[in-house]
Amino acid sequence: MWVLLKDFLQVSMGMGIGVVLMCILNVGKEADYKMKQLRESEDK
Repeated sequence: MWVLLKDFLQVSMGMGIGVVLMCILNVGKEADYKMKQLRESEDK
């Protein structure tokens, strides 16, 4: 019983970490895009 509970907690923690990493990567991608737009607007 404890093994099942421990496994469930490990799986849910792994999924949580995965979601957080995806959010961080998405925010970084958006920031890179905004910086690229800002540099292009300064060059004009």
